[in-house]
Amino acid sequence: MLQSWRSRIIRFAAATGSLVAAASPTIAHVTLLAPNGGEALGVGCQFKIEWTIAIKHNQLNWDLWYSNSGPNGPWITIAMDLPPGDFAVGSLHEYLWTIPDDPSDKVWIRVRMDNAGMDYYDKNDNKLSIVPCSCTPYCDPNNNSTGLPATLESHGCDVAVDNALILRAFQLPPNQFGFPLISDTQGSKPVASGILCLGGTIGRFTKDVFNSGAGGDTGPIMLDLANLPNPPGGSVMAGDTWNFQLWYRDGGTSNFTNGLSVVFQ
Repeated sequence: MLQSWRSRIIRFAAATGSLVAAASPTIAHVTLLAPNGGEALGVGCQFKIEWTIAIKHNQLNWDLWYSNSGPNGPWITIAMDLPPGDFAVGSLHEYLWTIPDDPSDKVWIRVRMDNAGMDYYDKNDNKLSIVPCSCTPYCDPNNNSTGLPATLESHGCDVAVDNALILRAFQLPPNQFGFPLISDTQGSKPVASGILCLGGTIGRFTKDVFNSGAGGDTGPIMLDLANLPNPPGGSVMAGDTWNFQLWYRDGGTSNFTNGLSVVFQ
């Protein structure tokens, strides 16, 4: 499809105000603006897909897909039957995409102008990547009353401004409460039935109290990283490294999950 050539012509035409004159049957009637290649999209983060109309048609809706294996697919649905919005040539359209847990360094996005007649497509000029969250577990936890250690995982985004880090713990004793902890310092200190994996100043997210329920699972916990508990207070910034852990009741005593270190972008 001579993708790079076609997109460059359309972008030049848009900048010079000559979109209609520059268009021809060999040029895409829809132009994907972002992503356009080279981006590294973090799992759980949000990215704004942007595209514009080069030639308008009797349009019905928009469709979006991604491929994790190359520019020719196979294609995985992002969103279907999005409203057509503004039909004007040059009008900007966008969709806020939550990046799936599907890491790959061969990712392409495709947009379709779904028309009453012929449909038109465009995709990014060069490959992009979906990358895992930069989260590292550390400090092996003790077993709890279930006979297993409670494990803490991250399923969210390590981009600080997105404020979208999601924690989840498994193998907790059933029907017990607890809350997340945070520190900029790691540690390893026996406390009650567990090991406190944090040192220095430790903050407690007491607004994020959870109950493990019958299955011993916290469910997703999304912390407000723009308003950290005081201490330490403040907000998470790009370049920061923070360490997380969950405290929880364990019968007549208390216990901890493993620690999780996150380097924020």
